[in-house]
Amino acid sequence: MPIHFDEPFWIGDRYFSLDDIALIQNTLRRFRRLRRPELVATLCENLPWTTAMGAPRLAACRKLLDAIEEAQWMPVPPKRAPRRGRPSADHQGDPIPDIAITTSLTAVQPLEVIPVDPIDMPIWNATMATFHPLGYQQAFGARQQYWIVSLAGPEPVRLGGLLFAAAAQKLQARDTWIGWDATTRARFRARIVNNSRFLILPRVHIPHLASHVLGLAARRIRADWQARYGFAPVVLETFVEEPWRGTCYAAANWQCVGLTAGRGRNSCTKEAILPKKTIWMYPLVRHWRQALETPWPLPPSEELE
Repeated sequence: MPIHFDEPFWIGDRYFSLDDIALIQNTLRRFRRLRRPELVATLCENLPWTTAMGAPRLAACRKLLDAIEEAQWMPVPPKRAPRRGRPSADHQGDPIPDIAITTSLTAVQPLEVIPVDPIDMPIWNATMATFHPLGYQQAFGARQQYWIVSLAGPEPVRLGGLLFAAAAQKLQARDTWIGWDATTRARFRARIVNNSRFLILPRVHIPHLASHVLGLAARRIRADWQARYGFAPVVLETFVEEPWRGTCYAAANWQCVGLTAGRGRNSCTKEAILPKKTIWMYPLVRHWRQALETPWPLPPSEELE
């Protein structure tokens, strides 16, 4: 949704008043010699613009500067050219072994979905890149990775992994199902979290394992997200592309609400250029529509006494 810089607007959970717009304008004028990263930090500090945990909203502020530049509202410092060099350490791991297991769900219980320790992140990344049908490069923004672990034997056995990340920016079928207009979606979309990767190792064949794992993840994602980002998600979403049919999501009580438009996350065209996918949604709380639009928590520095 385009921003009109002569009237108040929302970006996610942040309302920008006319005073805020004037502050942005004055900051851009006063600190026009700063490099772009320094200007982003200055804006976040002066507004202030922070997460529920009190951290500066650097990524969102960078996008705001991109919008200002595109609209030619104010001059902004140019972007620096991306660095080229060695690949990130996140991609320098080896995948876990593709073990062969054919058994019952009872035989591998107890099962847990366990948050990935930062030291194991290269291994998780390599595992997803190697074995997931869609591959894997890197997740951006808010995210939570898990291992799927069997604790049935003397040593834990990793059977796969999951990734939860930011929800799609715009989905007509999802937004109609919720009852969102563009403004409300822009304010509260962060309360939807996307299950963007779900992997069970190719040679692991355990009936009902996938739906059971989805249930385990749904029971802990709110607490894990709250601890990491200062707020709890309300609804989960995912997309399923043919030849897969979403059987495990249906078995875990997710609801199919329609199809994607086939344009992709960053498409600039209205034409369908990708295969259409089914959209599956899972509310995490009983009164989820009300919870989606409750006021955002204030960061610690702004809490009222």
